[in-house]
Amino acid sequence: MPDLFNFDQDLIAGFVDEFSRAVGTKGDLAFACIYRSADFPDDRQVFRVVIGDINYSLKSDRTGDQTGRLRDEYAVLRRLHDHFLQFETTRIIRPEYLSPSGLFFVTEYLDRPTATELIYATPDNNQAAQVYRRAGAWLHNLHAFKEQTSGEFWPQWMFEAIATLVHGTPKAAATSYAPMINMLKRQGENLTQRHDTCGFAHGDFHGRNLLLGKGATYGIDFTEATEKHLIYDIVDFLKMDVFRPATPDDLDRSGILRVNKEMFLRQYHHPIDIDILDFCIRTRLLIDWLSITEEKYASSSFQRRKFDLLHGRLNQAMRIW
Repeated sequence: MPDLFNFDQDLIAGFVDEFSRAVGTKGDLAFACIYRSADFPDDRQVFRVVIGDINYSLKSDRTGDQTGRLRDEYAVLRRLHDHFLQFETTRIIRPEYLSPSGLFFVTEYLDRPTATELIYATPDNNQAAQVYRRAGAWLHNLHAFKEQTSGEFWPQWMFEAIATLVHGTPKAAATSYAPMINMLKRQGENLTQRHDTCGFAHGDFHGRNLLLGKGATYGIDFTEATEKHLIYDIVDFLKMDVFRPATPDDLDRSGILRVNKEMFLRQYHHPIDIDILDFCIRTRLLIDWLSITEEKYASSSFQRRKFDLLHGRLNQAMRIW
């Protein structure tokens, strides 16, 4: 896990000072790192900033002046924020300031639990199901942002990812995963070139990018927003369901708890192909399982638990199908 205390204090202090002067905010300044990218820990970071008695979130990217990454995301945030004003219970984090340098931007800060925190921690199945319902409502409104189209489904990229993982050092035994791969390939062949809905997608719609406040649900982090098949956002969110307790009778053919999937789709009404959705969920669960290497398994109790949970869900999903 990246060290949240190891960052360029002077650089971030300069960013905070620039923002404070630009918007005329007065008061004592303080900031603390709350996120560092696992892949780019020295470049991509998020800070909680306090100026006087007001809290903000500052997102920085030391390569942003070259890539335009944060400028693009900030532009998306502004358009989405206006789009979500028409809804009562779903929101986008409010954008506040984009640095002319492109190295950072500032949004409002919300001290609210993430969907992941609630789904992982709550012993109440009804409360967990409500998180899925609220997530479905939020994603439905996001996917209404732009006109939708229909596009052919091509699953080959997932099998290429699987092949790469298999040639690494997965903890899973070949005798366990090889039959799963073969079954999914047969299913994928039957779905290839079938049409499904495409449109504006979040691109990284996992539970840590959804904040649940009292009466409103907020989306954050649109760095990966793009046009693609909309089912991939649904898959990204539903697959963390593996951390919920389940009996075989509780699961549907995708390996997801039937009640949570139904609650999500109760509020999500855009047309999707359920066969493609279920196939993608199973395939992504397999990718996640194969991504746990022998080294990860040996060094982390969380990875060992995740390995066992994914294995159980995959076994059940393959039996039902």
